[in-house]
Amino acid sequence: MAEAISSLVHIELTVHDAEKAYRFLHNAFGAEKVQEEFAGFLDGPNARVIHVGLGDVVLQFVQPLTQEGSWYEQLRNKGPGVHNLTFIVNSMKDTLKALEGEGVSPLFSFPLDWGQLVPAENLKPNVPPVYMINTMDKIGFHLELSESPVLQAPEPAGYATGADELIGKVSPMLHIELVVRDAEETYQFLNKVFGSEKVEIEFASFLDSPFMKIIHVNLGDVVLQYCQPIAEEGSWYEQLRDKGPGVHNITFIVENMDETMKAIESEGVLDLFEFPLDWGQLIGAENVKPDVPPVHMVNTMDKLGFHLELGEKPTDKEVDFLYKSI
Repeated sequence: MAEAISSLVHIELTVHDAEKAYRFLHNAFGAEKVQEEFAGFLDGPNARVIHVGLGDVVLQFVQPLTQEGSWYEQLRNKGPGVHNLTFIVNSMKDTLKALEGEGVSPLFSFPLDWGQLVPAENLKPNVPPVYMINTMDKIGFHLELSESPVLQAPEPAGYATGADELIGKVSPMLHIELVVRDAEETYQFLNKVFGSEKVEIEFASFLDSPFMKIIHVNLGDVVLQYCQPIAEEGSWYEQLRDKGPGVHNITFIVENMDETMKAIESEGVLDLFEFPLDWGQLIGAENVKPDVPPVHMVNTMDKLGFHLELGEKPTDKEVDFLYKSI
């Protein structure tokens, strides 16, 4: 039986300078610091931690301050990048057993003193430690898993950021795009352990090509776009060759591409490349807005730990090929 998993808590990234990462997103998109009490709880002598809200997602920027630990090792060996995605599970014991059945073990575990954040009367007894699961090579990121520390969870806010509205000038996150050696094998693992399914099948087929195999998979409420390079060329292939499996970019929709790119360029950041998409193949030529700009892949890996992929909505009509509404 598949293990239940929560909505995404946050995307955890290791970067050279957490404050500079936030400043870029704030100046270019209007991103804001969020969950500052929680970030302060995690902040310490070993790492600077900042939580940034962008759209509907929380980006946890971790800046290692000592030359030790998994975050520092990743930064040293591979450069800035996504270290893990964080979720809550119902039973840590059952989840660990399911993962071990697929040959996956923890990278490490660590306790958190939840009593500093949760009132004693609402704190669960014997909360298990947080586990960092060693899944980078298999699915392109480590899994950080924990049980909820509270007896009674508060009514959920509109978004994971704690805000009732989107933060900044972007849509909800469209997907996290990852490069892996075998997209089907990655899907099978997530399906067996967490009941993940292939989603946005029509959209994935539209993007699929002799250049790269594409599969879209849900994990909780997140869409993971798995890219398996076929041709030995391009940014995705180069990342897989040089760094192994991992997150290549995070994708959002923006209202006005020209204004967005001007804001980005004013921060000294340029495109990695841009490419057109023939949206008429997916939604019918009669439904495509005139002069839809190309999709932009913005060269933010060194600054943010991922590239930013930005597009404009290609139609004024409702679309039904996405996992969740933009």
